[in-house]
Amino acid sequence: MNIVEKIEKNKTLLVMKKELYRFFSDKRMVIGALVFPGVLFYVIYAIIAPFIINISIGTAGQATVYIINPPAHIQMIFEYAEIDLVPVQENEKEAILEGIAGENGNFLIVFPEGFSEEARAFDTAAGEPAPEILLYYNSLAGSFAALYGRVLAGLNIYERSLTRKFDINRSGGGDLAARTAPEPNLLAMVLPIFFLVFIFHGAMSSTTEAITGEKERGTFATIFITSITPMELAAGKVLAIGIQSFLCGIFGALGIGLALPRFIESLGSILAIGLGQFQGLNISFSSMAQYSVADFGIMMLVLLSTSCFIVVVIAIVAIHAKTAKEAQILAAPILMFFLFLSLLNIIHNTGGSGGPKTVQHYLFPVYNSLQSISDILNQAYTPANMAITIGINIFFVAIGCIVLSRLISTEKIMII
Repeated sequence: MNIVEKIEKNKTLLVMKKELYRFFSDKRMVIGALVFPGVLFYVIYAIIAPFIINISIGTAGQATVYIINPPAHIQMIFEYAEIDLVPVQENEKEAILEGIAGENGNFLIVFPEGFSEEARAFDTAAGEPAPEILLYYNSLAGSFAALYGRVLAGLNIYERSLTRKFDINRSGGGDLAARTAPEPNLLAMVLPIFFLVFIFHGAMSSTTEAITGEKERGTFATIFITSITPMELAAGKVLAIGIQSFLCGIFGALGIGLALPRFIESLGSILAIGLGQFQGLNISFSSMAQYSVADFGIMMLVLLSTSCFIVVVIAIVAIHAKTAKEAQILAAPILMFFLFLSLLNIIHNTGGSGGPKTVQHYLFPVYNSLQSISDILNQAYTPANMAITIGINIFFVAIGCIVLSRLISTEKIMII
């Protein structure tokens, strides 16, 4: 590396150092961009949303719980769950199952004949299968969420009263809802979107201040009388703000990650059964152990390259604005477009696109990052696709820096 290259590198690093210092030395920026979004979403999803959900599913509607061959005293147990069991005969079973499959919201509990005697005679230490009861339901019915948890709780209480002398749905029973689509990973669906939103939030505030704000104050005019080149200035600002936005995405997504376990726990039966047994349902720090250091490392590179691309796009738009407020208004449609790409990513990852992923899915910036993060969380990525994503993002960041440097050197744009 010759002296000129070292000087150029140092000037770029000086710009980066200046931007990073300005950000981290401003407590309002740190709290507003890094801390507040994550805390806000944590409060919403860990406290407010569970409270609303618990209120909204507190009533069971008009659904009926039918029971065949009810044992003695079981109704007394279900009374604690405010459920009235309706005894029916075996010959009524098919008609009831048809209604359940038709989403009428009813439940059917089937006890085998002589269950009480069999349960009393069952030896838990014998190693033989316990007596079994069957529970039929339809998770797509509107009143499912209100009743399922209470029905299951009643059966569990009854089971404990017998010292675990029966099993539920060991060989039959279960959800009669018809599904043919593959089961999505909840984590892979949710986190990429929140990464994108939080990164954009950080990029919007920091970029408009660093580009349009300096343009308003006239400090950009010094570029024409100093030795630093427009390219060095553009690259330094993009890289520094890209790091800031990357951190905003990480901290914001961390808030969501901390809130998801409580949020999903509050949904209980709605998600666990009603939406198809998501692979990513039990989200906790222990579940993150399935990902390796390499997985996290690749994800960080994808997010960092995505942050820089988003920053350079916003910067190119913001430099045309006269005020920071105007810059934010001009950049707002960019977020809408990125959210549209997020929707396409969800559709594809839930099997709605009708085909496997190809190289083309990793050639368009932001969309390729969404696909790559979903692949990593699904543990279905390939090094080649990740390299394409990161390489494409870096390529467009470089192109964007060139465009931004040309705009910075244009007096007609820079002088208000």
